[in-house]
Order: sequence, then structure tokens, then C-alpha cells
Amino acid sequence: MSHNCTTKYINFPSWCVTMNKKEVLGVKQFFLKLVRIMTKNNNYADVLLIKENSLTISKDNVDINIDNGMDFGVKLRLFDGEQFHVFGMSGLDKPRLEKEAVKLSKIKALNKIRLNICKKKINKHFLVKGKLDPGKISIRKKAETVNKLQKQILGGKIINARVLYMEEQELKIFVNQYKQLSQNINSCFLMTLPFIKAIDGNTRYNYKSFFSSGYEVTKIPLQKIKKLINTTYKIAKAKKLTPGKYTCILSPHLSGLLAHESFGHGMESDTLYKDRAKAKEFLGKQIAPKFVSIIDNPAFPARNGSFFFDDEGVMASPTYLIKKGIVKAPITDMYSASRLCMEGINVKRSANARAESYDHKSYARMSNTYFAPGKAKLSKMIKSIKDGLYLHNSSGGMEDPKGWHVQIQGVVAEKIKNGKLTGELFYEIGMTGYLPTILKNIKAVSDKLIVPGTGRCGKGHKEWVRVSEGGPHLLIKEVDLA
Repeated sequence: MSHNCTTKYINFPSWCVTMNKKEVLGVKQFFLKLVRIMTKNNNYADVLLIKENSLTISKDNVDINIDNGMDFGVKLRLFDGEQFHVFGMSGLDKPRLEKEAVKLSKIKALNKIRLNICKKKINKHFLVKGKLDPGKISIRKKAETVNKLQKQILGGKIINARVLYMEEQELKIFVNQYKQLSQNINSCFLMTLPFIKAIDGNTRYNYKSFFSSGYEVTKIPLQKIKKLINTTYKIAKAKKLTPGKYTCILSPHLSGLLAHESFGHGMESDTLYKDRAKAKEFLGKQIAPKFVSIIDNPAFPARNGSFFFDDEGVMASPTYLIKKGIVKAPITDMYSASRLCMEGINVKRSANARAESYDHKSYARMSNTYFAPGKAKLSKMIKSIKDGLYLHNSSGGMEDPKGWHVQIQGVVAEKIKNGKLTGELFYEIGMTGYLPTILKNIKAVSDKLIVPGTGRCGKGHKEWVRVSEGGPHLLIKEVDLA
């Protein structure tokens, strides 16, 4: 739904409408009944409910857009020893679900593949909410806040600015014969994207995003807005970089993107068992200096990629993709972890089975992926560089798991000369390389961890889930930039 700036705002149903504790308990008991029906022939079975409510408000020079969304449905799964049989439907139609559970219960067990199942019994409800409840603030007030911020950024040489505010509430209920779990996660996201005319006449942009579990995400200090504007002016004057190999310091945004693109997709267990990732050849081997570790951690508190359990009922905990330079465990879903174990590659289940929606398959997917902090001080890292670059941010990245090459686009870099940041910027740089070489060339890892990422990640070109990435600052030599 689109509105121009003079249109009256429509009162939508509250984005935060969801089930109360009594209703959640009732759904769990009903799902347990369905599981007992489906396991009649000793097959594995589970039930997953996903309900997501969202509100998005975006504003630029042309118009303001306001959109509500809701995704609500239930998925029944039964594993017969060879494959999953799945039924999904929108809403919560109990008679229909019970009828479909009876149909699934008639499937005979084949016992060809032994599933990697966590059998620890847990019955819990988890809740995340911020300091300021967005459900208590009118859509009109939210739209006014977005409009005010957009006007604060505009002016001078900044020719346009897009501001996007999004709030989501996610309810998930998972039940199998061992688990009765539910989680309600609130999140708020704010993005600013100012555009400016460069000295060459082309349009350039800057980007900054913010995340919180509540409406407090909109309380941006004035100095941060001024910094965003000042950086945008500098980007307008930024030069083009001469291609070559450079000594670089990667900001947390860049180090996180490197972790995500290189050791995220390349260490998804379904990619490994299908022999589509070179990382399989490196399991248990040294690939980086001993002070380098990479973690995927859905239990990292209050980030965009955080949750308490995955879509197969595994409780969230960190997984070391690299530990002290050695390639360790992949991130897993139930089926692909079981297939790897059949090949003699013993892997533990990690909490990374994630589905885009109730009507999508659960895949091994990243959550919060980052380099672990080291011991170096950022100031000393900068002082150690006679001639190099500080990489601030980028527009995105991609990887080739089979060849294990990574490409990061749209990098904004700042010149380092004689141990000092000079303020001289370079714009739209591409960073490329073979991952084992990049990791080998890491010379220092800073002692401060920042996980700022606020994006969504697709598997290929689909299956989108919320993720974060970040890390400490990295000092890397011989980085290919163009």
C-alpha cells in the first residue's frame, strides 16, 4: 500500500497481535497429540508453527510507503527412514491437521537412514522484547518519525535519502516427542540510505543501519546523523582505487561479511554432503593462524540473527567453524547431519535448521556469524601500517563454495599513511580472493567484538532468513582490490 505525503494514514490491526500463554500451551498439547498419532509406526515426526507479523514504513523524496504483512501456518513432518513426508497449511485448522496426521501415520518405516536427533526433553517458552513496545505507538507516529529523520538527512548536496523502518514479531512453536518449545521474538530495524552527486556527475550513496528488539531503535543520537551526512559528503569526493594488492584493516562490517560469505555458505552441511563445497577437503586441517576463529552463534544476545531454538527444536548454542585456525564443525540440519555421519564424518547437530516460512523446507542456514576477538589493539594495528587501507563498509558479497573464492563489492576504503588514517576515501572497490589465502594472510585480530549486521540471507536466490555478521577488526596483507 502506497501513500503520498498528504494521504491520511490507515489504522491497520496491531502488528503485535499474537497468542497468549494459555493459547500457546494449548497449541503445544494439540501438537503433541499430532506427534503421537504420526509416530504410530515408529517413524520420527514433528510439528512446527510459524506466525510472523510485520510493519514496514519507507520514505524518500517521492512518497511514503506503508505495508503490513502476516505469515501464519503449520507444517507436519514425518521421516520414514529414507525421506521426509511433509504437509503444510496456512492458519491453524485443528480438524484438518489431525486428519492429515492420521494419513501420515500410515506410512511404513524403512529404517535406511538413522536421523541425528537431540533427545534431551525440554518444555519451555522464550520471549525477547525491547525497552519500548512498538505495539503501543501509532502508525501515524511511526510514519512521522521516519519522515522527520528523512528530512534531517536531506539538504546541501544530498539529493535524496531513503529511510526504512521495519518491525517484526515472530512466534514459533515446535513439538516432537522430546521437545515442546515456543519463542516470541520482537525486532525493529532502521535503515538510512542518503544519495549524493559525485564530482564526476554520477550518483553515489552511503548506508547505515540500526537494530534493536524495540522501538528504541529510532532514538538515533544527533551526532550519528551528522556523522552519516559528513561521510556521505566525503564519498562524493572519493577517488577510484588503482587495482592491486594492499595491506588492509577490515572494519567489523567487512570482517563479518568475509566470515558470512566465505565460511558460512561453504560450511552448510547440505552443501558438504552433496560435495558442493571445497570446505569438506579442509575438515580438521589448519587453514589460518592459531589466533583466528570463526563462530556461528544463534544464542548471541539480541541480534538480528538470534533465536532460542531452530526449526527442528535444537537449542541455540555457538558452533566453531574455525577454532584456533583449524576447520571444525559445519552448521547442520537434521537430515544433512545424518547423511554426513553415514559417510563417516561425525558431526554434532547445531541449531541451524531454518525455514523461510511454514511452507518451505528447513535447511542448514547461518544465524550470527563472526570472527572471534583476538588480543590486538586497533590503534596499534593502524600504527603498524606504513601504506595501506581501512575498509569501512560495502554493498554486499558472494561466494563460490565449490572453488572457495569470495567476492565483496562496493567497498568504501580510507587511506592509511605512516600509521594514521588520512580521511582520503576510495569508492566502489571490489575485494576478491581465494579463501585459504586470505585467511593465511591475517596478521592480527583486534580485541573488541562488534556484530552490527542487520540483513537477510538467501540460499542461492531464495529461502531468505534473518542474519547478522560482524567481528573484530582484521589486519590482512596482500588483499586483492580493484
